[in-house]
Amino acid sequence: MSDYDVQDDFYQLITNKYNEAVKNKHILFNGDSVINETETIKVGDENFDVQYTLLTSLMHRPEKGDNDSNPFEKPEPELTIFKDYGANNEFKIIFNKFPVVPKHFMLVTQQFKSQNTPLSSNELYATYQILQNLNKFKSKGEDWFAFYNCGQESGASQPHKHIQFMTLPSRDKFIPYTDIISNQQPSELLKKNEPLQNKSLPFANFIKKIPKDEEITGEILSQLFASLLQKTLTTLRQNDADHISYNFIMTIDYVYMVPRSNGKFQDKIGINSCGVQGLFLCKDEELFKLVKEYGPFNILKDVGFLNTSDKASNEYDY
Repeated sequence: MSDYDVQDDFYQLITNKYNEAVKNKHILFNGDSVINETETIKVGDENFDVQYTLLTSLMHRPEKGDNDSNPFEKPEPELTIFKDYGANNEFKIIFNKFPVVPKHFMLVTQQFKSQNTPLSSNELYATYQILQNLNKFKSKGEDWFAFYNCGQESGASQPHKHIQFMTLPSRDKFIPYTDIISNQQPSELLKKNEPLQNKSLPFANFIKKIPKDEEITGEILSQLFASLLQKTLTTLRQNDADHISYNFIMTIDYVYMVPRSNGKFQDKIGINSCGVQGLFLCKDEELFKLVKEYGPFNILKDVGFLNTSDKASNEYDY
């Protein structure tokens, strides 16, 4: 057994503990009044799904945390799933107090580490192991993913390093962008050493497939992560960015990264890893209307960088 194996009843544990925390108002989620609207938009030669979510409980979530008021240092017992997890108990697993969907939880470093740092081999492997367990024991129809908002313009709300876990909308209403990219060029995705990019999306986006024909280790995941980060750093350098910011998404099948130029659109609505895969989270009616008015892909182009699929790699790339 690995130090990062998760017990078989993990999914049932988070389900029961989440329901209890909501019942006793330790978790703030107005699920009964949430508004979700899904739209399919043609971009280039392809159709992409977008979900607009109006969730007023997000008004209570701090937009930016700081080290002096760190909610991850001593999380509430009612929000704590595991107070110790991983090799040398380097992590804790806790619920998001202001969830976007039910059972929204986080993998948090035990000691303070900056959210501006890349994911380590252990952090990647722990994330993958948790996703594997969720995929094995999840309820029918659930589709889990993990995400990491890195850097000052990534949409991160807390400086303490944390990776979040959520479910996607039902696939009969929403097809993940990673699926669309992989279905475009399935053989190329397996063969190419460098990441692929969907040429229809107006912003730079990079994807690699997690191999299924070998045992997945932290080293393999680190190599995949590094290949995405290399493309991201090249994009940032070519655009004279003065920061390193990106969104990273992992499923049991793929890793996906989007370099970021701005954390907010027009300094009004924050965009994180959810946004770069078409999930727009709005805390009030004004923002809900703003996203529709400007168009989700105009917003994503504004907070990211222009698509680079037409540029060949060269010796000057990272």
